[in-house]
Amino acid sequence: MDYAVRVSHYLDPVTFELSRDVILLLAGGHVAEVITGGEVSGGLDGLAKQTLDLGDAVCLPGFVNAHAHLDLSHLHRQVPRGLAFTDWARAIISGRQLPEPIIQAGIDDACRMLAATGTTAVLDISVGGDSAPALARHGIRGVLALEVLGEPGRAMQRCDEIIRARFELDIERLGSDAGMAAAPTALAGIDYGYSPHAPYSTGAELYQLAYGRAFGEGRVCTTHVAETRDELQFVLDGSGPFHDMLSSLGVDLSSFAGYGETPITLLLRDWLGPWLPAGAQRAAPLLVLVHCNYPSGEDLQWIERTQPTICWCPRSHAYFGHEPWPLREYFDSGANLVLGTDSLASNDGLDMWGEITAAALAHPDAPRTELLRMATVNGRRALGLADDVADLAIWELPTGFQKPELEQLLNLCVGNHPRLLASFSQGQLTARAI
Repeated sequence: MDYAVRVSHYLDPVTFELSRDVILLLAGGHVAEVITGGEVSGGLDGLAKQTLDLGDAVCLPGFVNAHAHLDLSHLHRQVPRGLAFTDWARAIISGRQLPEPIIQAGIDDACRMLAATGTTAVLDISVGGDSAPALARHGIRGVLALEVLGEPGRAMQRCDEIIRARFELDIERLGSDAGMAAAPTALAGIDYGYSPHAPYSTGAELYQLAYGRAFGEGRVCTTHVAETRDELQFVLDGSGPFHDMLSSLGVDLSSFAGYGETPITLLLRDWLGPWLPAGAQRAAPLLVLVHCNYPSGEDLQWIERTQPTICWCPRSHAYFGHEPWPLREYFDSGANLVLGTDSLASNDGLDMWGEITAAALAHPDAPRTELLRMATVNGRRALGLADDVADLAIWELPTGFQKPELEQLLNLCVGNHPRLLASFSQGQLTARAI
């Protein structure tokens, strides 16, 4: 065994029930055994190579940040608040032009924030795969969804160039185009997926190329959709602020009059329909739709039919002043709901307790247990992680916690974030309180 860890309370990631007096045995990146109720006498000595006795503490599944833009972290508090979304987007495009060392320093700071706040895995939208080394250095499990944007063939070719440089030399798929260079050194816990940007910026062909490849390779595909009402207007009829923004960026929209459909239905029914299951074949494989702030028309029917993962970013949602997120409707649809932070260009932090707290403030009637699921095990499902992965966050028990009830524990933690004592990602200790 690699580690033996003793805690007073442990939350089972499958049953979501709290156990008392627990010893966890970790081996090979997995939770090999859970010993409850003091079944082992004589302490932790001899149970594993390394031991941690954390006393009055609760071990929860590690947080999964299901939507981040780590390569925008250098823009933290650099963009004026109160901008219309299209003006904010223009500022982000300009901010990407800053020198590479500034961008890399922002990514490293962001990874440090993630590790310090109990996040053990992240789905990062990445333009160039630049967060891979920093995530690996801080021990955080990462899936880098490579952003694909522009002319379809060139966009996918650029993805292949990043994959060859950052992740693998895929000779089987790329053939002679793979070149003769040695394969990059694999980074533990770091993988890649694909991210066609959004229906207002990316057409059907590129979506089908990206999601078709993700489907075939068993990888995550994630995309922004239905983020603003202006996006709905543009996708429906080609008009409004998005038309003006894209035209100013040199996109020829002279013949574009919209698709005559809402963005979510356009994706799930028309563009990705050939790959998505329906009826008895539930759960679109590793498809993560981000934001989905404004469902309308047949959107909820198609979500219920195809069962994608849907990611809400509560604090970024509040930053832009969006209307209340339709949490109850999405609960009822049966979709896999997860939480993310979006970027530090629209958020003050990357801690997932902050997202749970913001979600609870926006929806006071939402069960805290369900919000915790969204921030932990639902995120594991979105990334295709097994239930027994040793991705754990161990927190100091909050003052006033007496009954072994999860809802009471979470009520105490919301708005009064507990202190992180230790966290493990891939079975390795990534953070420890002094």
